[in-house]
Amino acid sequence: MRRTRLPRLVVAWFTLTALVACGAPWPDPHTEVTDATAIELHRLVNEARASARSCGAHGWFDAAQPLALDRRLTRAAQLHSEDMRDTGTMSHTGSDGSSPAQRIDRQGYVWGSAGENVAWGDPTPEAVMAGWLGSDGHCANLMHEGFRDLGAGEAGAFWTLVFARPR
Repeated sequence: MRRTRLPRLVVAWFTLTALVACGAPWPDPHTEVTDATAIELHRLVNEARASARSCGAHGWFDAAQPLALDRRLTRAAQLHSEDMRDTGTMSHTGSDGSSPAQRIDRQGYVWGSAGENVAWGDPTPEAVMAGWLGSDGHCANLMHEGFRDLGAGEAGAFWTLVFARPR
């Protein structure tokens, strides 16, 4: 008897159908981040958002709701941090010419608003957060009430936070 292989798409469809039929949980994008640095940055961001603060030229911000740590945004942030490290360039533009919005799209996050903080040279999550809070624009991103989700990445001394609100 000759065996034939099913195309991968058919196998994937059967697997997905079986998971749904059995009531298997759909992966929650907010619970799958296991990277310790991303988790620590998430904690520090939410700690900062818990208190009202001045962001200099951007004005006064009331305390904001905590952000959820999203695995797709964390992947976008991590890949951008690695790209900056690999090229030795701190920028909001990727080495392939990508924008933060394009990098978020690539990870499958459908966003309505988004922002990004990048940094270079800070040795710890606490140090990079202190720098961002001391910078008017970065502080405003951290405190922006419109964002709901966060991604965080670090590679060497290159750091990225990605903020977004789903559409």
